[in-house]
Amino acid sequence: MWWPIRPQYPERRVEDVDKHAYDYVVIGGGTAGCVVASRLSEDPNTSVLLLERGIANNTWMSRIPLVSTNIFSPDMGATSWYSEPLKHCDDRRVQLFRGDVLGGTSRINGMIYTRGSVGDYDTWASTGHPDWAYEKVLPYFVKAETTMNRPKSFYRGDSGLWINQVFDPSTWLFEVYHVFQRCVQAMGFSVIDDIASPEALCDGFSTLDAIVDANRQRVSTMDAYLPLETALKRAGNLTICTNALVHRIQCSTDEVGHRAERVLFQKVGRASDQLFSVDVKKEVIVSSGAIGSPQLLMLSGIGPRQHLEQHGLEVLHDLPGVGFELSDHVGIPVAWEVPMTASLTHLMSSPFKGAVEFLKYIFFRKGIFSLPIHVLSLFVSSPSLDDEKARPIAGMMDQKKGISSKLRLSDLEIIPLATSGMDDFEEYQRCFSKIGVFSLLASVLRPQSRGTVRLASSDPSDRPKIDLGFLSDPMDFALARKAVRLLLNLGEAMKAQGFPLLRGISVPDQDRSGQDGIDRFIRHRARTLYHYSGTCRMASEFDSQAPGVVDDSLRVHGIPNVRVCDASIFPQILACHLMAPVVMVAEKCASMIKGEAAKEPLSKQL
Repeated sequence: MWWPIRPQYPERRVEDVDKHAYDYVVIGGGTAGCVVASRLSEDPNTSVLLLERGIANNTWMSRIPLVSTNIFSPDMGATSWYSEPLKHCDDRRVQLFRGDVLGGTSRINGMIYTRGSVGDYDTWASTGHPDWAYEKVLPYFVKAETTMNRPKSFYRGDSGLWINQVFDPSTWLFEVYHVFQRCVQAMGFSVIDDIASPEALCDGFSTLDAIVDANRQRVSTMDAYLPLETALKRAGNLTICTNALVHRIQCSTDEVGHRAERVLFQKVGRASDQLFSVDVKKEVIVSSGAIGSPQLLMLSGIGPRQHLEQHGLEVLHDLPGVGFELSDHVGIPVAWEVPMTASLTHLMSSPFKGAVEFLKYIFFRKGIFSLPIHVLSLFVSSPSLDDEKARPIAGMMDQKKGISSKLRLSDLEIIPLATSGMDDFEEYQRCFSKIGVFSLLASVLRPQSRGTVRLASSDPSDRPKIDLGFLSDPMDFALARKAVRLLLNLGEAMKAQGFPLLRGISVPDQDRSGQDGIDRFIRHRARTLYHYSGTCRMASEFDSQAPGVVDDSLRVHGIPNVRVCDASIFPQILACHLMAPVVMVAEKCASMIKGEAAKEPLSKQL
């Protein structure tokens, strides 16, 4: 069918679903929610309601790789607010983002597909979660994906719904990426052919997979799992209700315990306080992200008693772990001015150049608009670097090649970007928008610092208070120092190769090797990478390290027919970009639900 007369995406209004009953109610149609709703609705006899705060926004523009990553554009579905003051970072507030749109942050992020290492998941298993070991989660990664141009292997999928591909260096449009690659090789880092391989080294650089299809369009989880054709075909048993702001999950209590029986919600932005409701026949799956999921649980009376009572909320179940253990990858950017043509800025500086590149995309699916801006990364295990100058220790990386894959753990990622890696948009507009910028962004992959998600009020429309807790643990600060020194070394190496890094625009004070100058710089520049996790942690309710919120089946402790399914359940943050692991969690969650439903006696299914 010719695209101008394609049918509209089947979004339902809150009024349309009021007083109806569904087998499963999925709260949050983000990265995980789309996967869960799709898998559960594969059975035409199962009724599924997906409640999403945003809209479908099923547009062509939202799939253009470069355009869709502009989180500052209100048309793409990103919403933002500011964190609580960062006590260890000069009391700065940093801007937080999330995707309030069907598909969630998979619609607006950098499109990077990374999974984490064998050691990541086996660490989960060693802390009491054997069903989440690498060998147990690998089948869900494989089930989900279709890799377009990786060699066939046991650890990569070729028939899944979610497409990704790797872009050959010949397609890179900025010479600076090639210079960076040559420099890290000269420093002794190896090439990692596929970072998803269970045998991948912990020290090396890799060209990364991105969720882009053969037509050079972003493939979000909405596009993969709930495309227009699927949503229309399943309209009889899958209801997608957008613009729905969920107030709380209402539970009943009897001698057996608590059970979710109803979900209450209103229309987003509506002045009226009118509430709508749906009944729950089987389960509620909360997939509102590591910020939204703990907020909803607390609004439903599930969380730390004292905090709930402070906001006048009736306590259904005192669960102290809700909203604690917030983890995020801390980013520290170092940036230089470069010639305009060596940076993405040249596209924005000239309407003519922008128009030419856009036409290239429309007619040939080539050019800047067709590619992710993040195409490769250097992964480093910090013990491979000497403590004083952060240079690779001779022979150390070769020694690690022989160790078990379970022990290969990177704790730093270095991301080269042909644009600003800083997160202060106002500063960028004021100081850097008219010059070429190249950045090296260091990511602390295994942070020890923890933050919290707390209610601002009992009003579900109020954004929660987020204390990221950055650098509250001295170990993170020590690793950040080493990372900054490594970035400066890489910059010097690039200059030595003749690349024109004209001047530093975000670098430590003149005495760059001095710890005080580097520490001031880190406190001034530390930023979020938007990889929020851990706030509904999978652990025992009485875990001595940190109280858990869900069990290994993702059921909320004390409310067995409520599950949480998103990055909030991670026992500890993974050393990678979190989108692909979230999809894995969603695939596993849906599989567990369907498997348990199949074992139910017929009397319970009716």
